[in-house]
Amino acid sequence: MAFVATRDSVFDIILKDGFEIKPGSTFVCGFHGLGEVGFLSTAHLTRTLNAERVGFIKSDMLPLFVSMENERLILPFEIYYYKEGDMIFLVPRFQPHQSEQWSWIDHLAKWIVECRFSEVLLLGGLDSSFKEEDDDMRCVPTTAYKENLSKWSVPLLEEGLFVAGPLALLLAELEMRDIPAIGLLTYATRGRPDPRSAAVMLEKINQVYGIKADVDQLLEESKEIERLEKMRKSIESDDRSSDMFV
Repeated sequence: MAFVATRDSVFDIILKDGFEIKPGSTFVCGFHGLGEVGFLSTAHLTRTLNAERVGFIKSDMLPLFVSMENERLILPFEIYYYKEGDMIFLVPRFQPHQSEQWSWIDHLAKWIVECRFSEVLLLGGLDSSFKEEDDDMRCVPTTAYKENLSKWSVPLLEEGLFVAGPLALLLAELEMRDIPAIGLLTYATRGRPDPRSAAVMLEKINQVYGIKADVDQLLEESKEIERLEKMRKSIESDDRSSDMFV
């Protein structure tokens, strides 16, 4: 179904009274993508670092859902601040609606430019079937980020592979605006959340920024998901074996 705009689209970033983003801060965001690595990594960073919620994003196609977490109402698109690291986190609990993704990302990119962030980290997953060496990650930097690239010691994404979705669109917008940004991609399992891949992401961010985001919970979640996956495969295997007999 196509949507036709009958008025100017709405995209507002609402910050709490008195809060201002300090120029030179680091912006971090991860969307739901392969293995949900981007979202899992960003959301877990806000929790384990006790980041302060400082704002929200409001748009035309805002998802019609809210929930509760730690006895507080949570909204689809929230902004958090980690003072010790001068980090701003955007936590998208849903993907921007497909009908407004171009406009949504365009407005977000403009806001990033206005805030004068020193760098932008965009977190995501990469299909583990493409992994050929011992490296756990690949990266996709904008041209303006190249002078900062050495601190990560992460190989570039191989030619012929593609980044997709909102993360790809935001990287493209920031490249066109000459903003220093880097897409960080950890190898993940397709078809299910991959907290272990998110833990690899957080360990790298801990190392580079000298922060202490605990990854134990992500590793425990990964063990449980892997256990359930093995159980499912075992049940499916037993079902197929029983089909051989009448």
